[in-house]
Amino acid sequence: MKLVLLSIFTVFLVITSQAQNRCIVFFKDKGTVSNNFLNQFSQRSLERRTKFNIPFDFKDFPVDSHYLADLSNLGSVKSVSRWLNAAVVDVSLSKEELKKKFDFIEKIVEIKFSPVSVIEKEEFAQEKAISYGVASDQITQLNLDCLHDLGYEGEGVFLGVIDAGFNNMNTIDYFDSIYNDNRVIETFDFVNNDANVYGYSAHGTGVSSCIVAQNTTPIVYYGTAVDVDVALYRSEDADTETIEEEFNLVLALERCDEIGIDIANISLGYVDFDDPNETHSFSDFDGRTTIAAIGANAAASKGIAVIAAAGNSGPSTIGTPCDADSVLCVGAVNNNGDYALFSSVGPSADGQIKPDVVARGESAAVVYDAGDVVFLNGTSFASPIMCGATACLMQAHPNRTPMDIFKAIRQSASQFTMPDGQMGYGIPDMCVANDLLIETASIDEVSKLNLIVYPNPANDFITIKGLSNSEELRIKLISSIGKVIKQDSSKIVQGMSVVDLRELNNGVYFIEFIVDGSLYGVEKITVQR
Repeated sequence: MKLVLLSIFTVFLVITSQAQNRCIVFFKDKGTVSNNFLNQFSQRSLERRTKFNIPFDFKDFPVDSHYLADLSNLGSVKSVSRWLNAAVVDVSLSKEELKKKFDFIEKIVEIKFSPVSVIEKEEFAQEKAISYGVASDQITQLNLDCLHDLGYEGEGVFLGVIDAGFNNMNTIDYFDSIYNDNRVIETFDFVNNDANVYGYSAHGTGVSSCIVAQNTTPIVYYGTAVDVDVALYRSEDADTETIEEEFNLVLALERCDEIGIDIANISLGYVDFDDPNETHSFSDFDGRTTIAAIGANAAASKGIAVIAAAGNSGPSTIGTPCDADSVLCVGAVNNNGDYALFSSVGPSADGQIKPDVVARGESAAVVYDAGDVVFLNGTSFASPIMCGATACLMQAHPNRTPMDIFKAIRQSASQFTMPDGQMGYGIPDMCVANDLLIETASIDEVSKLNLIVYPNPANDFITIKGLSNSEELRIKLISSIGKVIKQDSSKIVQGMSVVDLRELNNGVYFIEFIVDGSLYGVEKITVQR
């Protein structure tokens, strides 16, 4: 009987979709803006903006209500994005008729559905005997236990998971801690516009487990940031693949901004769609063209750290939003730290190093919706493993911007000096990243302090210009993995000092300037002979 009812309901949906045209309508402007728009932002969101000195801008203003009302008269408005200045609508008019009727419309993108998605979803299971401490390798591979030992497990950090569904997550013992402590702050389904996310797909359950799951029975499991607060958002319809899902992703990121989320994980990626006409070409992955990339960059501009999975199409290229320049794109490696063959590769269409970094994604330990620990392959799990690790680093350095945090993560990684398209900058060392954030100032500070360091790249010596003869200069040379190689005092003559680099091998280093006992700045230099 249930099967019959489902079939009837499916037919009804098909008939309904034939009578209406679903499309994304982009508007030319936002009309008159009232100051009441500030009411949509939580106190935590406002505090984040204040901390990072982020002003309100055009993206924050709401879509003109008159435009929405006019469209509603012709059908229904399903969802609205202020960042995109656009709405998803169901109307009986064609794309051409709609554009002709309203002069406030900039462009229209039609959304076409397939009864059953032709897109293969990402992960595939791999049989493996479950052993004690199954999550330990994916934590220690990042040297994240170093931060855990210091007491940083994500407390006070607000993390959003944007995914395809969180089936049974609220009933599985491994998640008891976050529910018993009331640390699931909000849930919302942007596909159906309601608060129920505990169905549809187990993908988000597995993704979330990499961050917050913990238990000692029946198998010991520990996520990378078990103390974070979380919000669970469903933006993906696992049964289809349409451009609307990118729009829903932006809606979820906008909500992250409104509620005050610090860091968001996106284990979703878009290349192909059910309608081949919507499928992205490689040139779209330039970090600024796709709806998903626009939304991810907008979120980053509001002070949110956005981390996304590279995709499972290796050796083919990454999808979106991983191409966005403000996103930390995460690829996959195996337990030995070798490139996982399924992990999508870079660079992006505009030549960025992508993925940025890698984490365990081959045979990763994951809690799925049956409540069991399984081993799965996919960058979808490398991303949350890295996201949780980043949340711990953010707890340790609450006043550092997401870009500062990402920069330290890249600089700490295993192949920072020789990045490639498979593993980016390599496997991060979270302990080294922590040390870099503690011991160094921003790499850009030297120029602001009127110091000139040349030549760079250097051969045997560098000259530092812009100092006072009365000042005492000490320098500290640090390798790309955070090891202090040399400390020395330098004599200032006529406002300049010379540093001997002849004992250094070729590579990238950081030189820390300490003037009269205080940290003055840091410069990245390259030794090249």
